[in-house]
Amino acid sequence: SDLNAWAVGWTDWNIALDLSGGPNWAKNVVDAPILIDTEAGDVFYKNPMFYYLGHFSKFIKPGSVRIGLESTGNLISAPMEAAGFLTPDGEIVVVVMNRDIAGHKYNIEVAGKGFINV
Repeated sequence: SDLNAWAVGWTDWNIALDLSGGPNWAKNVVDAPILIDTEAGDVFYKNPMFYYLGHFSKFIKPGSVRIGLESTGNLISAPMEAAGFLTPDGEIVVVVMNRDIAGHKYNIEVAGKGFINV
């Protein structure tokens, strides 16, 4: 939602934390894309956030610009959230996040091109 609200970039403060959400300067429990089991030493867990952020890194190339999307659902309460981009190569990239546990059908209409059913 940050990128749809005119943000020009986004940084996750913690890329990796231990299983209790630390260490961090505020001494509170927070989440991270990667959690490390410091007791086991070489065990780590990739949270869903790791893969979601990876989609942005993989598909949205440097120099891409955000394009407007219209939704038929309420943007605040809808289970699906999306951001669209036009790459320097002229490709349209849409990253969609399912905020719900259940699966949902998602349709993307590109003006003059038709529908993509996801």
